[in-house]
Amino acid sequence: MIMRKSICLLCLALALQQCGTKKTETETTDTPTDSLAADSLVLATKPAPALLAFSPLEGFAVKTKMPLPDSVNYFLFFNQEEFNQKFTASKSASNPTPDFLINYVVAAAMKTSTQLTLIGLDSVSVANGSIDVYLHIQRGEQLNTPIIPSSVFAIERRDGYSTMQFFVNGKMDNGLVLVQ
Repeated sequence: MIMRKSICLLCLALALQQCGTKKTETETTDTPTDSLAADSLVLATKPAPALLAFSPLEGFAVKTKMPLPDSVNYFLFFNQEEFNQKFTASKSASNPTPDFLINYVVAAAMKTSTQLTLIGLDSVSVANGSIDVYLHIQRGEQLNTPIIPSSVFAIERRDGYSTMQFFVNGKMDNGLVLVQ
């Protein structure tokens, strides 16, 4: 019995020796570099802004007699009558009646120009108590006839926001009050 205990203890000692903490030749003692070291890690202090759905409304143009005092003019429409006072639908308009109940219908229009100018909508988000609309304006070739660059968009309606801010090519440009 004592002999068995001695043999068991000897086997246990040999096994523990084999499982020791010695480094083998293939292991290194260098600590690997962590690309997300704690001192360079930036923690988010607030949630990312929520994105809203949007879509362009094709086939609409600003009326030619419409006064456009600023380099970029913004419009917010609450009903079809307001919209029809400033914009007209072409015969090729795919949806001549925007939905004013579930969407904000907004437009951007520029002064008459002989340079081809495109107005596009990149994204719409909610942050800091406002709806932020990010537009890009791209200018192109010279045209023979003057045009009024304009675009109309439908943006998902979201309650609880009183202003809509417009950013053009990454810079804050103007804002509109959403309360009717």
